[in-house]
This record gives sequence, C-alpha cells and structure tokens, in this order.
Amino acid sequence: MARHVLRRCRLDRLLLVPSLQPPHKEVPAASFAHRAAMVRALLETESTEADAVLDLSLIEETLPPPSYSVNMVRSLIAQYGPARYFFIIGADSLLELRTWRQPEELLSLVHCIVVRRDGIPRSAIQAALRVLDSSYLPVAGADGEWRNRAGLTFTYLEDMEMPVSSSAIRAALFQGWTPANLPPAVLAYIKEHRLYSWPLTTA
Repeated sequence: MARHVLRRCRLDRLLLVPSLQPPHKEVPAASFAHRAAMVRALLETESTEADAVLDLSLIEETLPPPSYSVNMVRSLIAQYGPARYFFIIGADSLLELRTWRQPEELLSLVHCIVVRRDGIPRSAIQAALRVLDSSYLPVAGADGEWRNRAGLTFTYLEDMEMPVSSSAIRAALFQGWTPANLPPAVLAYIKEHRLYSWPLTTA
C-alpha cells in the first residue's frame, strides 16, 4: 500500500510512524519497541532500491502519551522544517476523525490522503469531509480530490483498498493462523519473539 500511495500521489518520502499509545484503542498487545522492530524488519528485508524513500520514524517515542496525531505532526514539522506534509489514513479512521484531539488543527497542518475501506461508500467520505471542514470543494478535473480555502488538499484513493484491519490480523495471530497479507519478515519476527500469544495457539 505504501508503494502505491508514493507512486499515485507522487510523494518524495513516506514515513511509517508506529504509535506509542493510541488514545482510542486498548493498550497495544506488542510493545512500541517490538512494533518499531517489525517495521524495521519489513523495510530491511522487503524494500527495493526504489523504496529508499520509505522510512521508519520513531518520533512518537519522544512525545508524552497518549499518542495524538496532531502532536506527532507538529513534532515532524519542527524536526524537518517547511514542506508539504501529507497525512495518510484509512476511510474508517476518517469517519472517526472528528473525535480525535484537535481535528481542525490537524487538518490545518497537512494535506490528507484517505485509502478506501471495504463497506464504506464514497457518500460517507464526502459527508465526513463536510463535517470536518465545509470549505473543501471538488477540484475540477481531478476525481476524488478536494481543496479547502487554505489551499490544502484532500485525496480519496478509491482505486486501492486496505484489505484487512490490524485488529483482524491480530485476531488471526491469536488463533494461530497466518494472515494472508502479513509479510514473511514480520511473521518471522512475531514467531521469534512470541508475540500475540503465538506459542499458546500453535503448541
């Protein structure tokens, strides 16, 4: 998915940012260190030379919990300086964005890229966008793209989909199943470190 977004949206760099302590979710079943290590293993074993712009960011480790996206984005801007920042989320997260900490402030800092999620119609995406910022208007000649009065864009990637949620992957691992979309390097790390109760369900 990351490679597709890079190509589709012509991004210069894409940072994968593990969350230290998600405020809307239960305490992660794997520690921040383990989750960061899984991303690192993925990048080291499955990246190609063309993926040099894919990178792991540990910025959440420096921020006080819980992990609010608006704080993370502010910190990235402070670290990397002036640039165009894009925030990539799934359609299901967009529908919950109004419950996040300072959603208006977050959207004032970034261009937003939303990836389609099965079962969520385009009409729901448009309705959520109107609630978040009614100044977003369709960009002429660019299907699935809107721009607000500040010039920030919102892009809906309807030509790709996030096929499975992270919670579904964890549930499968708890059952001792191997999720179809789980990269081999990540599965190997999970087995080696006995994460997500793997040995309990496979013994």
